[in-house]
Amino acid sequence: MKYLTDSPHPDRFRLFLLRHGHLENSERHVINGATDVSLSSAGQEQMAAWKRLFSGSRLDGFYSSTLSRTIDGVKILSDGGELPARAVSGFCERSFGEWEGRTREEIEVRNPEGYRRWLEIDPDFAPPMGESLRMFRERVLGTLSAIVEESMGTNFLMIGHSGVNRILILKALGLSLEHYFRISQDYACLNIIDFFRSGPAVVHLLNAPPSWPENPENV
Repeated sequence: MKYLTDSPHPDRFRLFLLRHGHLENSERHVINGATDVSLSSAGQEQMAAWKRLFSGSRLDGFYSSTLSRTIDGVKILSDGGELPARAVSGFCERSFGEWEGRTREEIEVRNPEGYRRWLEIDPDFAPPMGESLRMFRERVLGTLSAIVEESMGTNFLMIGHSGVNRILILKALGLSLEHYFRISQDYACLNIIDFFRSGPAVVHLLNAPPSWPENPENV
């Protein structure tokens, strides 16, 4: 399993970037944002599937946001082991303020202009009491910068959110916010990114589902 067993390099930070699993309210198709929502039983099973793959891998620790859907995922993957696990508020999902808990259809009816600006990826638009996409990116990338600086030569697994993961992947690919919705992040998908002390980042894997590594040579 190539990427899981590679020897560490002093000038490389390898990030195994998961999205959290399926949620208790996923069937309602609401926007959760910074609202705390728990994993469903299906989401727990998705995390357990990745735990089997990462068993025996060369990990130095775990990152998550401070929301339970990511923290609980780390608990499943770490299984009470001795590796450090750090919950970081800077990696929380974008705050959608008054939109949270509502469906897209409800938001379109209540705030058609805001809904349009959101879908058109207006970086300066913020839902009422929420964050703009530009503010969100600055928060996530500021958190990433501090972690990369202190984590060279290590491999970490992070459980994040769809929005957070998109921002990190855009950064790695050198793409602007206008490409934000062109990156898919399904529940419990895996991405693998190498950040280097000098030179561009490298994305090795994107949006792979828990069922993906049927052939161990894939990873």
